[in-house]
Amino acid sequence: RFVLQVFLFLAFIPLAILVGYGILVIAPIFCCFLAINSYKFNNYKEMYIWIMFGGLSFVLALYMLGIL
Repeated sequence: RFVLQVFLFLAFIPLAILVGYGILVIAPIFCCFLAINSYKFNNYKEMYIWIMFGGLSFVLALYMLGIL
């Protein structure tokens, strides 16, 4: 039983890495849609916050994926 628990724990590590990279890729796209929504409601301060956060997450995603 202990060996099975260790195997299952080790099997979830690549899955967690895959989900983490998926979140890194989706985050800038999500921030883009939030910025567009803020622009529609003429909330420019929030729009610039989402643009900055999206740009930061985009650079972070490029770094984590090994492009930068």
